[in-house]
Order: sequence, then C-alpha cells, then structure tokens
Amino acid sequence: MKTERLNAYFPGVRSYYIIGEIAIVTPKRVNVDYNLVAQKIMQTHPKIKAVYLKKKVKGELRTNELEFLSGERISSTIYKENGVLFYVDIVTVYVNPSLSGDRLKNVELVEEGSTILDAFAGYGAIALNIAHKKRAYVVAGDVNIDGLYLLKKSLSLNKIKGMIDIVQYDAHYLPFRDKVFKLSFGDNPTLIIDFKEELCRVSENVVFYILCESKDKANSSLGKTEWVKINDYSKNLFIFKGVVRC
Repeated sequence: MKTERLNAYFPGVRSYYIIGEIAIVTPKRVNVDYNLVAQKIMQTHPKIKAVYLKKKVKGELRTNELEFLSGERISSTIYKENGVLFYVDIVTVYVNPSLSGDRLKNVELVEEGSTILDAFAGYGAIALNIAHKKRAYVVAGDVNIDGLYLLKKSLSLNKIKGMIDIVQYDAHYLPFRDKVFKLSFGDNPTLIIDFKEELCRVSENVVFYILCESKDKANSSLGKTEWVKINDYSKNLFIFKGVVRC
C-alpha cells in the first residue's frame, strides 16, 4: 500500500510504503529526524507495528538493507496485493508494493492453460498473482530458499485457479528442456543480461525487466521490442519492461 507523502510534515522526506504491519520509509538526502517520522507514521496508522528506513538493495538475492526506527523488531508479516495474500519477510526477500499494478498487467499476458516460468520468484509475487486469476501451470523458481518457503506458506492463504510448482535452482543453469515454457518472467533488472541466453533457451517468449538508461540500451542488450518504463530507479537509471520473442 502506498501512502500519502510525508513532506507535508517533514519537508524533503519522500513517501513510505505499508507492507502488512510494517512501514518502510524511503529517505532523501535531507536533515531530518527519521525517528520522529516513524512516530508520525505509527500515530497515523495504529495497526503498524514496526517502521524501517530503507538504505539500499544489496546482493544476489536483492534484499533490502534496512535500519530499524520504531515499534517492535519484527520483519515478517502478511501482505495483501490485488486480492492475493502473501507471507513476507522484509529481511530475506525484496518486497516492492509500487509494482503491484505491473504484476496485475502481467496476468493479462498469460493465456489460459499455458505453461509459465517465474524465473526469479522471490516470495512469489508474480507467480501467485497469475495463478490466482488464470488457469495456468506456473513454475516458481529462485536460488533464495527463504523466499520459496514463504511462497509455499502463502499457497495456504489463497484460492488459486492455476497450479504452482516451486523449484530451487541457479538460474544460470535452468533444469528444464528447451522451449518448454510459453512465457517466462525475468524480473531481475540489475543482472538480467547474464540470464538472457538461458531464459531464451527454455522459453518461447520472455518478459524481461532491465535497469538501464534508455529504451535504446534495452534494445541493444536484450532484443528489439516495445520497452515500457515502469519505475524510476535514480536520476539517470530506469527499470524497463519488454516482451522478447526468443
């Protein structure tokens, strides 16, 4: 859930996100007491149990580096998105509520009865959104075993139309035969170029996410298609999304 901007109370401070019972503040380089920011959030939203300050996304598993600000030192919660419930742990998996609308658009790309790969599943944000609404067979895979356990737990929270299989792997060496998937989702924007060849080997089409400067850069890196900017990462870097036929 994206909330109102904090700059009405603290000039220069950006918006924050509510993930279940946890709020995460994205800072700007301003001189502000973020403990006071956390107190304001908890006063405004009494159901919030913990507030964290987001530092950066780090490592191969793309987890957030967080600073605890206020409340209880919890990191696990149940988060609702597009009518789907997820168990999440903000320390072990990357959770970005701002992309909930994009994940809903992904459902529109999936044909009924098709075989789908969510190649970097994390806690299952893409996979569960699809299986909740489409009668598709979805393989959700990741190297992060903690995220896959969260997805397994989340299955018990939801009624789904499709089917999900959960597989742990290193996506450099996908354990699937050639062209077995009608459509794959490659949501790993910072490292996706390293996985292009293997994703295209197992897929007819791939929805790639890439962090780069421009659509031209995305075209040259992953293939010519209609690239759509879905998120601003920094002043000169953006996350683009495009469907590439392999």
